[in-house]
Amino acid sequence: MCGIAGEFRFAADGAPVDGSIVARLNEHQRRRGPDGDGLWSSRDRSVVLGHRRLAIIDVGPSGAQPMSDATGRWTITFNGEIYNYRELRAELEQVGCRFLTGSDTEVLINLVARWGEAGLLKLRGMYAFALWDAAEQELWLVRDPYGVKPLYLAERNGTLWFASQARALASCVPADFATDPAALVGFYLWGFVPEPFSWWTGIRLLPAGHVLRVRSGRPLPASREFASIEDAYINRPMPALEAPELRTLLRQSVAHHLVADVPVGLFLSAGVDSTVLAGLATELGGRMRTVTLAFDEYAGTPEDEAPMAEETAKLLRTDHVTVRIGRERFEELLSEFLASMDQPSTDGLNTYLVSRAAAGQGLKVALSGLGGDELFGGYPSFHQIPRLLKWMPYLRGLAPVGLPALKLLRTLAPSALPPKAVGFLRYSGDIADAYILRRALHLEEELGELLDAATLRAGIERLATADAVAKAAALLTAAEASDYARVAALESGWYMRNQLLRDVDWASMAHGLEVRVPYVDPRVLDRLGPAIASSAPPSKKDLAGCVEHLPEGLLDRAKTGFTTPVNRWVRETTGIAARGLRGWAAYVEQHFRTAPLAESPYPGSKPTGEAIRVA
Repeated sequence: MCGIAGEFRFAADGAPVDGSIVARLNEHQRRRGPDGDGLWSSRDRSVVLGHRRLAIIDVGPSGAQPMSDATGRWTITFNGEIYNYRELRAELEQVGCRFLTGSDTEVLINLVARWGEAGLLKLRGMYAFALWDAAEQELWLVRDPYGVKPLYLAERNGTLWFASQARALASCVPADFATDPAALVGFYLWGFVPEPFSWWTGIRLLPAGHVLRVRSGRPLPASREFASIEDAYINRPMPALEAPELRTLLRQSVAHHLVADVPVGLFLSAGVDSTVLAGLATELGGRMRTVTLAFDEYAGTPEDEAPMAEETAKLLRTDHVTVRIGRERFEELLSEFLASMDQPSTDGLNTYLVSRAAAGQGLKVALSGLGGDELFGGYPSFHQIPRLLKWMPYLRGLAPVGLPALKLLRTLAPSALPPKAVGFLRYSGDIADAYILRRALHLEEELGELLDAATLRAGIERLATADAVAKAAALLTAAEASDYARVAALESGWYMRNQLLRDVDWASMAHGLEVRVPYVDPRVLDRLGPAIASSAPPSKKDLAGCVEHLPEGLLDRAKTGFTTPVNRWVRETTGIAARGLRGWAAYVEQHFRTAPLAESPYPGSKPTGEAIRVA
């Protein structure tokens, strides 16, 4: 896991790249890779690649990046991990490839060199990378199918820049990046900025499962999709998913995610998802190191994760630590947290704090149970949205009379109605409407109280929220997939991708910690997707059956996850009146609107000035 950056002057008449911008991008992303950095340039200085290294596999000098293959034709800067690199290396050696290192990075180079885009479908991992082909004068930019690893792009006057963090580009690239109205509206609608937008106009996110190939002297093309997770949720003829197969499937995923040349820990909550991972990892890797985040305010209440997690750790004999935090420490860390946040989000604090705790224990890698709820129906949306779809025809019939009445009541007595009450009549259509009602932080008609008319109009037009959600579900709708499968696909491809995975990336990398997510694995989804689309989708009970020993009462415990008392803390600390996530959103947006962007997030630091290695 690392930070990558680069600059490519693809216009035929452009000036050579001097590398100073990429050096600044490297410095801005220093926390992503505290173990080293590197700069590389093509002979004609048309492309410069940068890298910040967090050494996990082949941790010595031979694993440093940017890295070239044995032929010198290909050079890569790569963020992520290829978990099946050993199997791929053996396959490549059989067809004549030779290797100079023991890294997964060199395997990735040779895979693309040998099999092109078709080789990307062989990868099992999380990745975003830039690969320069000197023979074709072409830069490949690639992002994994789930979108676990981000890759941001900015283009101006025939020059393309890229980085692992949008904030780095906004701070270092020589352009004026104003706030994108679509991002502002999207943030208030969802609590995150939907891809491909970013907070800054002119910076966009390469879509998940896409490859962008840019050639010198040619116009910037559109990216192409090489893999889609939505494809997996179509009900195809397959044998029923029995308990032994599910256990084997997940055990294999955990085994792959334990591949590392450094110790691997685990975030342990009081939930089924992380407990199952801990059980399987213990079977495979011996004594695991587990970390639980707990809060002083929750001590002695049902929200406290620590007692159940500690019971699990004792049962599995893990090397366990519980790190507790109180409001005073939260207030000390709040400015640091906001400075690390890459784009506005109403989430991420929990991951930031538990990652900080894990890094404080000397860990560089930790497994997370993220993705289990999306695969095993852990969210209320799996039950609420199908019920809402059932009632929508009746709600549509009430709309002509009900909408004016509700709007009048909302005007006369705003507190008498839930914020989304009007939406239950206005959004009474398909699954996109139902999902918006369930997941949206605000509805579009509420934003007039938060944003000026011009910004709101421009943002809504660019964002096209309902169309974007409908597009995410379109394939499954056309395939007549079940409501349950469509909810699973939306939760994975919309909520998890746009918020959970993105927040895990910046919040963990702020502490130089790599977080791995065994449930977020295309190989797992290839088998579980059709099962989810069937008449008997797997449940949390089925998941719990994958390990022999569980703490008593685990399955009956109300879902909390890694929750935090942030709502009350922020309200009391800042004086913001709005409650819950809406108040937190207002606070975060205010920070991004008023906090100046610095060239580097580290006071007093300067670019390393390391000499650029030239091909």
